Amino acid sequence: MAGRVEFAINGSTGTVTLDSPGKLNAVSVAMWQALARVFDEIGDAELLRVVVIRGAGGNFAAGADIEEFEQVRHDPSSGRRYHLETIGNALAAIDRCPVPIIAAIEGVCVGGGLEVASLCDIRLAADNARFGVPIGRLGFPLALPELVPLLRLVGPSVAAELLLESRILNADEAAARGVVTRVVPAATFDTELQLCIAHISAGSPLAARQNKANVRHFQSRGLDYTQHELDESFAFLDSHDYHEGVRAFLAKRLPNFVGK
Repeated sequence: MAGRVEFAINGSTGTVTLDSPGKLNAVSVAMWQALARVFDEIGDAELLRVVVIRGAGGNFAAGADIEEFEQVRHDPSSGRRYHLETIGNALAAIDRCPVPIIAAIEGVCVGGGLEVASLCDIRLAADNARFGVPIGRLGFPLALPELVPLLRLVGPSVAAELLLESRILNADEAAARGVVTRVVPAATFDTELQLCIAHISAGSPLAARQNKANVRHFQSRGLDYTQHELDESFAFLDSHDYHEGVRAFLAKRLPNFVGK
């Protein structure tokens, strides 16, 4: 089986599931292509307040599907297409998704799996999770566009540790290095995930999307901003969500946010 990517919507939550039975959800070409399609579709889903990416069967993803390499990544030309188009299109679609994304990480999260998780806004890890990018043992470096999200997340020292030593980190080690947001017991993982979803969903979708966009802006372009960007950042003052949030607070009731 080439594996598949499933996408389901429950209320205002979208769930993307990586499913490659018998391969620890190693991501095939078909799955990378499906990820690109799914996240391009999510970009137009105004009703979504949060997206969860997770793996089936107790693992997140064991990197790219190496069994395909001799067919899809066997010379400079095919390797360039594989990384810049197949993987690159998927990662770019995830990166430009305006909706807050939670990576729900259990078990193995290595290689391409960690690349996907690095693009998420919150990385919730079960205490049985393991992390790494041991591609040096396979004889190749991380492609430049794929290195950017990892560096953006953990910086050069931790990236070098993962890439040069091929270290596999346990969940606590990953948390100490900033690879994950927090670690929770595997036995209560789904409960903690639902709480995380609830916390995000309770807030204004407008504010959440703008906060996400602002964080990404400063991550990629440094701490500078133009006068136009500053002016645009106050557009929320004319929004329904802002006025509704203030009115609800003063009236001691729950707000009815609509994302506008």
